[in-house]
Amino acid sequence: MKHLRTVSLFFVFLFAFNLSQAQFQTVFIGVNGLTCAQCTRTVEMSIRKLDFVADVQMNLEHTEGKIVLKKDKKADMEKIAQAVTNAGFSLRYLNADLSVDNSVYTSGQCFTYKGDQYVFTQPPRDQLKGVVRLKFIGKKFLSKNEFKKMEPLTTATCSGAAGKVYHVAI
Repeated sequence: MKHLRTVSLFFVFLFAFNLSQAQFQTVFIGVNGLTCAQCTRTVEMSIRKLDFVADVQMNLEHTEGKIVLKKDKKADMEKIAQAVTNAGFSLRYLNADLSVDNSVYTSGQCFTYKGDQYVFTQPPRDQLKGVVRLKFIGKKFLSKNEFKKMEPLTTATCSGAAGKVYHVAI
């Protein structure tokens, strides 16, 4: 009886722990300059080298890519941008789907996730929940013209950032 109780508690704990884990799931990128299958393959292979990437699907016709991330690995959006740059191209946009739960702490214009801080260009009206698509704002994540338009929105900061600071929009 005691053994059954211990096993039951273990599964309750395991289930509760899994529910409390937020995770970036998928990243969507627009890549400038993709003109041929070899260009697309070069970008794909550069991104695949990242240890948090599970799969990469590139679309030459739309010059876009979908990056599926590994579960339980911290994704680094700057490394994705750098991988595209290392392949000889630049990003037009970088959006990421974040599965939100109670491990994402939001405070007005900011939230913290796995040690990094995310600053909204405009605070969300509602509490984050479910799957939220974030648009990353910065020189590394947008075309030059798009960044010029968005740059005034990247002046906000939050206190207590230990890791990287990302500006994002919903």
